[in-house]
Amino acid sequence: MAGKESPLVWIDCEMTGLNPDSEEIIEIFCLVTDGDLNLKDEEGWGTVVHQTQERMDKMDEWCTKQHGGSGLTARVVGSTTTPEEAADGLLAYIKKHVPHAGVALLAGSSVHHDRAFLRRAPYNRVTDHLHYRILDVSSIKEAAKRWAPKVAKKVPNKKGTHLARDDILESIEEAKYYREGLFAKALQVDELEKKIAEYEKRFAKESKKNTKKAAAAAEKNEN
Repeated sequence: MAGKESPLVWIDCEMTGLNPDSEEIIEIFCLVTDGDLNLKDEEGWGTVVHQTQERMDKMDEWCTKQHGGSGLTARVVGSTTTPEEAADGLLAYIKKHVPHAGVALLAGSSVHHDRAFLRRAPYNRVTDHLHYRILDVSSIKEAAKRWAPKVAKKVPNKKGTHLARDDILESIEEAKYYREGLFAKALQVDELEKKIAEYEKRFAKESKKNTKKAAAAAEKNEN
């Protein structure tokens, strides 16, 4: 499937910590775009996954302050959604927009970290449906810092709420910024080549039609 047609599944997870072997996903949000970053569904899908207050009390200082301050901790404790239900809901949403496995890339900011958590059961059914490659906006950002510093300096500031929906929307906007700032010329070339190909196709069609007309006229004159 061509790049612009290949869908991107944008996922952001909030966790109780950084270690995928010992910490838990507590919030997930997902949006799907086409390869040109157009949303297939503006509403998206998201859920807060239940953990007990006792489990939340074991978070490190940063997570305790951040998730407590944003209200996420209270929402997690009050949620009734299990990890299994979250995984089923997420996969169903993705399949609604991307029914075929191995087609869509997982996308986001530092999304390799989210993927490390999602590869654990029960969420691994989600990563199994996606392509093995990812589109990491953070990697584009690091490349821009080194090879296009003027572009990197003007990237829009993020709110930094560490709420999954906000983070995903900011990642998509950041990707759009880099697309225009780093790849605009390439996009223009693609559009020009597309127009040339369309012209050549029309020209060939008209030429074929004219050849047939000329042959018919010649045959008529002979008769």
